[in-house]
Amino acid sequence: MKEDKKNYMLEKQNYIRIQNRNRKIGLVSMVILFIGLALKYLDMADIGKHFIWLGVVMVIYIFGSNMMARSALSKYEKK
Repeated sequence: MKEDKKNYMLEKQNYIRIQNRNRKIGLVSMVILFIGLALKYLDMADIGKHFIWLGVVMVIYIFGSNMMARSALSKYEKK
């Protein structure tokens, strides 16, 4: 019982750390997407599309990272 609670607390701390990191990455991703859309609007579509794709890839990474951290945490919540 004591070991399970310790593992749960460690996973919860890890989950919180990952969420805080992903929030920062999310802000950077939104800035990159904004830059890409602004470049497309300013008729620099060849450069803008690369920024947009980079922003989309970063959003997908954030989503996957959050899902993996949440599943690791839920493994200990069920016990």
